[in-house]
Amino acid sequence: MIFDFLKKQKDISKRKKIISVMILSLQIHDVQKDLYLEALSILNKDWLDRLYISLSEFTKEIEIKELDDINKNNFSEIAWMRKKEAVEKQKELNSFSFLINNL
Repeated sequence: MIFDFLKKQKDISKRKKIISVMILSLQIHDVQKDLYLEALSILNKDWLDRLYISLSEFTKEIEIKELDDINKNNFSEIAWMRKKEAVEKQKELNSFSFLINNL
């Protein structure tokens, strides 16, 4: 998970570089990206740490939400497969009953 990678980073220069990459990957206007990067250059160590921790926690929440969505989708697919199997089994039983009745 990305969060685990972010949690391991302790060096301030690496953290700053990661934050820069995150800012550059945002789907916003280039002018806004430039403003965020400029603001990043004037942050002191404490504020940079706070920003990094906030971004890490945000990343963790997104990853957890995506995993939950995947689990829900897989469960609904499994439930759909079970329902489909039950319908097919019912059709087989009905066919069998029809065969027995015609004998």
